[in-house]
Amino acid sequence: MICTRRQFIARSAVFGIGPLASIGLAADSVEQGGRRAITQKQLFEMDAETGHLTCIRTPESNDGPYYYPTSPSRRDITEGRGGVRLRLGIRVANALIPGSSCAPLPGAVVDIWQADADGMYSNVGSDLQNVSTVGQTFMRGHQLTNRDGYVEFDTVVPGWELVSVPPPEGLFVRATHIHVKVFHEDKVLTTQLYFCDDFLDGLYASVDPYRTHRKMNAPGVPRTVERIPNGADPTFVNDHAKPLKTRRAGGGVFALATIGVVTLGSRGLPSLFR
Repeated sequence: MICTRRQFIARSAVFGIGPLASIGLAADSVEQGGRRAITQKQLFEMDAETGHLTCIRTPESNDGPYYYPTSPSRRDITEGRGGVRLRLGIRVANALIPGSSCAPLPGAVVDIWQADADGMYSNVGSDLQNVSTVGQTFMRGHQLTNRDGYVEFDTVVPGWELVSVPPPEGLFVRATHIHVKVFHEDKVLTTQLYFCDDFLDGLYASVDPYRTHRKMNAPGVPRTVERIPNGADPTFVNDHAKPLKTRRAGGGVFALATIGVVTLGSRGLPSLFR
């Protein structure tokens, strides 16, 4: 697991920075549709604390300002944008009975959106961020979970977020995160995923384009603002969030999140994602 600055800097030279390419995995990975799929062994090695899915309900979070109710159905959400390549695995489980082992949820819609490595979101006007991206769709996408309740996205490690908001606040500063919505029958869960501070400190110390974005400004605000750690982000604190586990994978990193959704299971109800 990469969670210290020293470990990251030592390994950063092998990270391919640029348009996303397929991330190579170990030889025992299974080829599937031209991609190397993660094996069960690799999946459970990422969660050494348990050998099964544990039914812990994922805390609800807010949408943030940049959610959009439609996104492309796809695995690769980068649209060629650069950054440290991230293979994000998300497994969804039924958290109806807290603390018990539980079954994965197949057929759930997992919708994600995030900033690119420069901290810019798609489909956002120039009154909120320095670059207008209205009508663009980079760093947005959704997929259906497989029979194991699992999906993978090809993306990049996002940049941190700085939002221009009306007075008296003027600015809203966010730690690096990824937004997730899970739709299952009549249930919708919204949450945010974070990265450990040591990993990000190494990234911003040594790897482009992150190290050129340690400070940013926002439209209408003359002063520059420094990147903040997780503990200084009110959303991270209020949600009692825990950073993702990450490890080196090919030319980038792999991160795994488990999301517990409270549901009674399949009752033939249509998805809200229509």
